[in-house]
Amino acid sequence: MVGGGAGPSAIYYNPASISEITESKFSLHASLFSFDFLNIENALGNGEDLDFTRGSIEPRFISYMVKPKNHENWRLEFAFLNNEKFRMDLTQSVDRNIDVLTNLPGDERYYSFFQYQNIYRDDWFGFGGSIKLNRSLSIGASMFLSVKSLEYYYNSDIEAFPSDSVFIDGEYIPFYSANYQKEEYLRFNDYRLLWKFGVLWKKDRFSLGFNITTPSLGGIYSDGKEVMHKEKQSNITFPGTGELLPDYVFSDYSKKNDVSVNAKSPMSIALGFTWFTADETKKIIATIEYFEGVDSYKMVEAKENPWIATGSDYGGGDFNDWLTFTDEYKPVLNAAIGYRWNVKKDLEVLTGFRTDFNYRKKQDPSLNSLNKQIRGLDIDVYHFTGGLSWRVLGQDIMTGLQYTLGRERNQKQFVNLSDMVEYNTKEMMPLQGTRQNNMNAFYNSISIYFGATFNFGS
Repeated sequence: MVGGGAGPSAIYYNPASISEITESKFSLHASLFSFDFLNIENALGNGEDLDFTRGSIEPRFISYMVKPKNHENWRLEFAFLNNEKFRMDLTQSVDRNIDVLTNLPGDERYYSFFQYQNIYRDDWFGFGGSIKLNRSLSIGASMFLSVKSLEYYYNSDIEAFPSDSVFIDGEYIPFYSANYQKEEYLRFNDYRLLWKFGVLWKKDRFSLGFNITTPSLGGIYSDGKEVMHKEKQSNITFPGTGELLPDYVFSDYSKKNDVSVNAKSPMSIALGFTWFTADETKKIIATIEYFEGVDSYKMVEAKENPWIATGSDYGGGDFNDWLTFTDEYKPVLNAAIGYRWNVKKDLEVLTGFRTDFNYRKKQDPSLNSLNKQIRGLDIDVYHFTGGLSWRVLGQDIMTGLQYTLGRERNQKQFVNLSDMVEYNTKEMMPLQGTRQNNMNAFYNSISIYFGATFNFGS
């Protein structure tokens, strides 16, 4: 919609196209029902899959467009919109009898519990305006307050223990357990400012649009800040030597003013066009948008407690970034194409297709990098849309369906709980195997939309 015809969504796609309205409008668009289906093969090891299903209902877009009576060439718009929303809740347990502890005879009970939660929203509040410089050319700008809200939790808790008492080096041990746990929690709301600047050029049978979205400006305000990171192990034997590795607990938690948040978003440049037939009953719309990359940076930092580490020997490690989360953006080019057809007076059919490529793909897969980043899935998704728009008693009613498809193969597993060993020397991880690049994710989503635009004026 960058190239024109965006209607109430002009403030987002290209503020210059706000000038296209001929009367004041109030719009309300909602996602009546959204159903998400996710299946992740081999997520926790070979044959250890994860599944997630969710339904939701919520408003997505509210705007008020104004045609000032005393300034014929000016148009204004105020809007609230949900730019992005995401939620994933995953839990799984692996429970089996297997000989995993090298210093004990026979099988042990191997029990692990995995939990992952990621809830993310990006809500925008903004206003914008445009002015017609002449019959063909309009320019416009909009300003938004972006509120990024994140709640993230990751927990991998693994234990191996014999069912009966044991003797170790002739000593009677009534209870024995080898364990490893990694736990992360992060929550914040980050308030940021950004701007859009657009140009729209119209001729008899087509129009061209250009829009720049600035990087978001941080440091405005943040609240609800909490961050926690915990890791512990005990009774783990190093392979080959048979010696016990040091027992330890590394744990810290910080909140509020001790936590700083800087959840950046990149600059993007969009170019679009709209072509229509002579009678304007059929229109083809296309857009491409390039999102600039952002180098790795500290998204969340916190003051660490000097007593993070406890254990028999933790080597005097550096824990300065124990509560740090990093992020980075890889450059992405997305595209969209749509078709609009006036079937008859006051009835229009709309169809479309757009890409939604993941900025996290091709990031540094090293272990240290993963330990500092929010864990997640790197899926490219594709959106197919179709719907109808009616004009009833001078008002516009819209309803439609969106199907979203995503497939991603050969990603690295979250953790390997199927080929477990007492100590994985390749990744230096206890009670788990080396992660394989055979995790396959399949995502499907169906959304039913409804919208209404109430026109005031001629």
